[in-house]
Amino acid sequence: MPARGMTRSGSLVSQLVDLVGTEAVVRAADLPDYAIGPLLPVAAVKLTNPDEVAAVMAWAHRTGIAVYPSGGRTLTQLGNTPTRPGIALDLTGMNRIVDFQPADLTVIVEAGVTIEQLDSAVAQDGKHVPIAAPLGDRATVGGTLATGISGPMRSAYGLPRDWLIGISVVGADGTQSKAGGKVVKNVTGYDLNRLYTGSLGTLAIITEATFKLAPAPTEWAVIVAGFDSIDAAAGAAQNLQGQHYAPLGLHVLTGEAAMRIAPSVAGSALSVAILGGRPTSMKRRVEDTVGLWAQVGNTVHVARNDEANGLINALTDLPAGGDSPPRVCVRINTQPSALQQVLAFSRVALGSAEPPSVAADVGFGGGRLLWWGELADADPALVAIGLQGIQSEATSLGGGAIIERCPDAVKALIDVWGEQPSGMEIMRRLKQQFDSQNILNPGRFIGGL
Repeated sequence: MPARGMTRSGSLVSQLVDLVGTEAVVRAADLPDYAIGPLLPVAAVKLTNPDEVAAVMAWAHRTGIAVYPSGGRTLTQLGNTPTRPGIALDLTGMNRIVDFQPADLTVIVEAGVTIEQLDSAVAQDGKHVPIAAPLGDRATVGGTLATGISGPMRSAYGLPRDWLIGISVVGADGTQSKAGGKVVKNVTGYDLNRLYTGSLGTLAIITEATFKLAPAPTEWAVIVAGFDSIDAAAGAAQNLQGQHYAPLGLHVLTGEAAMRIAPSVAGSALSVAILGGRPTSMKRRVEDTVGLWAQVGNTVHVARNDEANGLINALTDLPAGGDSPPRVCVRINTQPSALQQVLAFSRVALGSAEPPSVAADVGFGGGRLLWWGELADADPALVAIGLQGIQSEATSLGGGAIIERCPDAVKALIDVWGEQPSGMEIMRRLKQQFDSQNILNPGRFIGGL
C-alpha cells in the first residue's frame, strides 16, 4: 500500500513543482542516482536554500511521505535498507561559504559544501578544519556530519563533532532551528550539535554548520614501512606511538589495502605514519621515525607534501574505494589496546571469499576489514552469519562493529549496526520527539530507527 499522499507519482511530482518549482524537481531518468540499495525514490528535488527544505519537510510531515536527505552520495551503502519508498532531498545545491572569520577561527558553511571546497576556502589564510571523509571532492559537510565519518588523523584531531560549534537544521515538521553559536567559546545550552552528528539524518536535516578552525601544517610527510609479518608491523607502530613525537595518524595495513596505498613497498604488512607541522620540527620527527622503523622493517619510504597528501587521501578513501569499492567493509570500534585482536580479524573468511584486508588505526583504536574479492558464489546467509560473528566478537572486546558496505542480499538478513545499545529506549524516545511521523530516513539507523 502506498504511503499517505503517495497515490500517483505524477500527482506527487505536481505537488513538489508547486512547492519548489519545476527546476528543482529531478528528472525521472535521474532517479536511479538517488537509490539507496535496492530502493529507488519515487521523486527527488534539488534544493538551494533552507526555506525550500522547510517547505518540502512541512509538506512531507502533513502527508506522511518518507524523506531521504542526500549529499554527495558517497556513503549511500551505510545503514540498513529503508523500510518504505519516499523522496530524495538533494542538498548539493546549498554550497555557499556563508562566513569566514580567520581572526575568530570560525567558518560557516552550507550543508552542500564539499570537504574539498571547505579545505580550499580556509587554506587561503593558513587554516583548516581537520575533518575528512572518503571522496572529499564529492562528500558534503552535511553528509559528513550526519554519518559521523572520520579520516585517518582522528587520533590527533578527533571526530567531526569535535570541530562543530554551531548547527542549523530543518526538523521533520519543517521547523527551522539553530543550536550552538558562532564563537568558539559558546558553551550554553544542551549540546544538540552532538545529537545531530552521527544520527544519519533521522532527527533533522542539517542545512548549515559552523566550525572552529586550526592552523594548518605547512609541511606534510607520510612514512611507509614494510614488514614481514603483521606482528612486526604492529610492534613498530606501537613503539612509534609511544614516542613523545607521536604522529597525527598511525595505521597498520595488510593485504589489498596495503597494496592500494603503497604497492612499491615490500612486505606482507605496512605501518603508515602521518606527520604534519612546521619545517623546523618536521625534519627531526621524520628522521627519528625513519631511524626507528629502518632498524626493524624491510623498506622505509618517505613521501612529502603533494605525494604525502595523495597517500592521506588514499587512506581516507579506502572505505569507499573510488572506482573499485570493496564488496564488504566493516568498521571495528575498539580501544587502541585491542590492536592485536583487530589484526586477528585478518584470518576471518566470509563463505568462499578470501580473508579480509585490515586497516587498523593504532592511535585511535579499531579499524576496518575490507573484502574486495567477489562474493557472487557465497551464500548470503553464510556471509551474514560471518558478519554477525565479527559484530559479536567486537562487542566482547568492549566495542562494536558497523557493516558499512555489503551486498543487498546480505543486508536484508542482518542489522548492519550490530547489537542494540543499552540506551536504545532513549534513542527511540528521541526519534519520537523529533520525528513523530517517522519520515526521516525510516529504518536506516540503529535498531530500525
